[in-house]
Amino acid sequence: MNVAFGSRLRAVLVQRTQPMQRLLHTTNIAHVGRNKRKVNFKACAIKNRKEHAEIYDEQDRAYDIETVGDWEYDDHHTYGHMLLDNVRDVRKYVRLMKFEHPTLAQHAKPFRAPSSGHILRFERSVTMGDKTQAQDRKVVLHVQVAKLGLKGPELHKFLLLVGSRYSPETDELKMSEDREVTSLLNKKRLADTLNQLIAEAKKKDDMFSDVALDFTYRKYKHKMAFPEEWLPKNKAKAEN
Repeated sequence: MNVAFGSRLRAVLVQRTQPMQRLLHTTNIAHVGRNKRKVNFKACAIKNRKEHAEIYDEQDRAYDIETVGDWEYDDHHTYGHMLLDNVRDVRKYVRLMKFEHPTLAQHAKPFRAPSSGHILRFERSVTMGDKTQAQDRKVVLHVQVAKLGLKGPELHKFLLLVGSRYSPETDELKMSEDREVTSLLNKKRLADTLNQLIAEAKKKDDMFSDVALDFTYRKYKHKMAFPEEWLPKNKAKAEN
């Protein structure tokens, strides 16, 4: 009984898959049917595309007449609108240069170097003409750890907290932030994070004095100074 059912199932599967196999193995140079007639699939595809295009054009024309009115298809294409947007952008900056830049002289102030109390240095990038760039909201913070006023166990705990963001060669802490939507919010987030790290380092509950600092992640290679006596001029002077 099972053998008969299996043979019947195979016969049904073969009968249903034969048309699909013939369809898959048929190419534009194959012969189809009893008359061995050659089928040009490329010409059929072109004809079908033309018919579909005519149908879509009629539908679009009917939709435009119903919604917009009698439209003569005299508008620019997509790239034309993109070119016009670029022209408008350039004209905007030309107007700024002509009318607003001359008035900036009355707001100018002399440059003053930052005082010793300004120990934080922030870096950010700005892309002119495009405010949607992701790298524009990224802010990088640089600060010398020696100027934070941490000493002894507090400094040890602070360096453990910051981890690989600290460079022992330059004694500089570098942190970056880009999770907020604007650079100003990222700058504030960096300042708040630094204050939290300093406050955590000053807590006396656990100073982690038994944990040693490990700077092997830096992979710093010391550069040997070239001996001056090996230089040709110095060598000649030494011989004289």
